[in-house]
Amino acid sequence: MNSLRLRLIAGVLALVTVIWIVVTVVAWVETRHETNEILDAHLAQAAGLLAAFVGNGTEGANELAEHLPAHRYARKVTFQVWENGTRLSVHSANAPDRRLAITDQGFADTEFGDMEAGNAESRNRRWRVFSVWSGNFLVQVAETQEARDDISNELAGHLLAPLAIALPVLALTLALLIGQGLRPLSRLADDIGRRDANRLDPIVVANAPSELTPVLDRLNQLLARLGHSIEQERRFTADAAHELRTPLAAMRTHAQVAQGANSANGTNGAADAAARATALAHVIEATDRATHLVEQLLTLARVDAVAISSAFAPCDLHQLAAEAVALAAPAAVTKDIDIALTEGPVVEVKGEPTLLRVLLRNLVDNAVRYSPQKVGVSVTAGIDASGRRFVEIADQGPGIPPAERSRVLDRFYRVTGSSESGSGLGLSIAARIAELHGARLDLSDGPDGKGLCVRVVFGAAI
Repeated sequence: MNSLRLRLIAGVLALVTVIWIVVTVVAWVETRHETNEILDAHLAQAAGLLAAFVGNGTEGANELAEHLPAHRYARKVTFQVWENGTRLSVHSANAPDRRLAITDQGFADTEFGDMEAGNAESRNRRWRVFSVWSGNFLVQVAETQEARDDISNELAGHLLAPLAIALPVLALTLALLIGQGLRPLSRLADDIGRRDANRLDPIVVANAPSELTPVLDRLNQLLARLGHSIEQERRFTADAAHELRTPLAAMRTHAQVAQGANSANGTNGAADAAARATALAHVIEATDRATHLVEQLLTLARVDAVAISSAFAPCDLHQLAAEAVALAAPAAVTKDIDIALTEGPVVEVKGEPTLLRVLLRNLVDNAVRYSPQKVGVSVTAGIDASGRRFVEIADQGPGIPPAERSRVLDRFYRVTGSSESGSGLGLSIAARIAELHGARLDLSDGPDGKGLCVRVVFGAAI
């Protein structure tokens, strides 16, 4: 029953069958009621006719009884004529020797045996009796309920019989109609199946049935997102290859310089040793740069793989900021930078601790990297007047021009004229982690309009 066609056919047939049966039962009940009314009227007419003959004397009634035609329903109808209601004057051959009903006027239901029947079943019949007075004579006419039930059942059978023919015809018709109606869906499936894996253009919905339009719209939106994601991955791969090529080329060049200095046969051994040491230092520097870039790329790949984390837990931004400051302290000491964390209370947000550590480490590392020597970097975690949690990192470096602040969040983008080495991924990673936590990055001028201030703003509730 996973087939939509079978579900529709089965559902429609079941519904039609139930409705047909309900209508048939209602019609049978109404027909039975009307049939009984008609038969009661016939009983009353027969009793009236018999009463008219009785009015002319019992001889007329006897003459009527003698000339009743033989019929297969004759035994299902009987009558009696009682003089003064006590003496049986005239009766049909199958009438009993007692009154058909104790009622003297109108209709009554009773049971008595058929005098002409020889089997036990016929001796216990239910009868519908009509009684009427004609002068001193009581006329009673009765009809078996069996005859009435036969008529009602025959009518019900006539109502139900077409169902046995109509259901197969209806099932076949439905199968054809539903198959025709679902043909656009089959064509759509064939069209999608014939598509190449690299073909992500939208599916045409102009001639599609209105029921399929929402599905096709969602599918086209998915294709658009998939195409955008693939394009991002292509740009990411190209940019990563370009960024990695620079330190690798530098490593190779400086390694060749060191190799040349080591194999030189000149007499100035001290100069060769100094050149070799310088070249090796540059190799180490390029290696560190490549290592940092690879770590950033791995972090970015990990962050991109995260959509919504069910492992979010309460985290203290103040504590995480303190850890980021501690990790950046050696680099700050080397550049004689005063890095300070503002004292404050616990600032809790819901998040993934590891990712939040990466976010704060990148921001603090950027502040130290781009700040000149002998300046200060401040880190603050707190709650603003609106109840929103935030972390703020302010430096006194060259800053970022307002026109470029939206672009520095793009991958591999670096501010024009920057003298510091970097991958251009730090702020991009921070922005992505903030997005996953429902936060945002606000960039503004640093203290006294110098440097850069980066504020990560979270929601008010944890």
